Amino acid sequence: MSEQHSNFAMTIKNNYTSAALFSLTLFLVSVNIFGQNNSYKFIEPNISISYDSNRFQITNRYSNTSNETESYDFEFKPDTVNKVNISISANHPIDFPPIKTRDSLMLLSLSEIKNMENDSFAIVSYDKHVRDINGFGCLGFVGYDKTKKEYATLISCFHFSPNDYTEMKYVSTNKNNLDGDYEILKNFLTDFKTYSGADITNEENHIKSKYTVIVLPSKTTTNDFQHRPKTFVGIVKIKEKLENTIKEVRLTNDFGKEIFSPEANGSVPIICNDKEKGKVVKKGELVLLNSFGKSVKIPFTFSYDNNGAR
Repeated sequence: MSEQHSNFAMTIKNNYTSAALFSLTLFLVSVNIFGQNNSYKFIEPNISISYDSNRFQITNRYSNTSNETESYDFEFKPDTVNKVNISISANHPIDFPPIKTRDSLMLLSLSEIKNMENDSFAIVSYDKHVRDINGFGCLGFVGYDKTKKEYATLISCFHFSPNDYTEMKYVSTNKNNLDGDYEILKNFLTDFKTYSGADITNEENHIKSKYTVIVLPSKTTTNDFQHRPKTFVGIVKIKEKLENTIKEVRLTNDFGKEIFSPEANGSVPIICNDKEKGKVVKKGELVLLNSFGKSVKIPFTFSYDNNGAR
């Protein structure tokens, strides 16, 4: 088995093992009585989902700024007592095994969970084959804590293509209904898309070619910055008519990068607090969202005369 295939198998096994050790809490899933309300979320670096926000809501976002990747946690809203959790993580595409090899590795990892059965834990049902949900290969099982007399369900799903490598984990507790959990997962995954490197590059080049970043000094500052020491106060904005959404400005300093959020008019207030006296040259990135929500970073520089903090 190659190193990549071995790592893939270990990832699957770790997912299943974490569920077998999941701390169980009691909850009840109720029936959704709302109409559909579609929401869209792009997940860095290369995927998007459209989901019914009357049924699912985002509870957590995790970001790896060095790899430019994201993960999101969703909960199933019709569960008014406790929670069904769905976690989806996007990553850069990797040369993973063919579908048949993937399925074999997933089945092997799931079968090993049976070895965890003991006097206090049992597997009451599990998939005998990999299920396909909108291009995701999925396997799940229901475990039973004999001491607490509670159930836990885990479904692990993987999607990989020339555009992406995506992992998804579904966890519910106190439900002995694997097929019912799959129905919730199918409702969540009705619209999943990936974006190629060419799609991303073309949009990035177009955005970078049409915008010019300018930095203007300002005599006033926002309430957020009033009590902070500062050697420069400014506004970052686009010279041309703004047709994209500004996500943030990242300004390089001695500790890495500080992030500044935009105001309603599209301008971004910034401050600096530099030790170097005289002319100071600063580097930054204006981050915009392209047509499908991916971040596009436009680098910029500016300078100012540092006469000391105020």
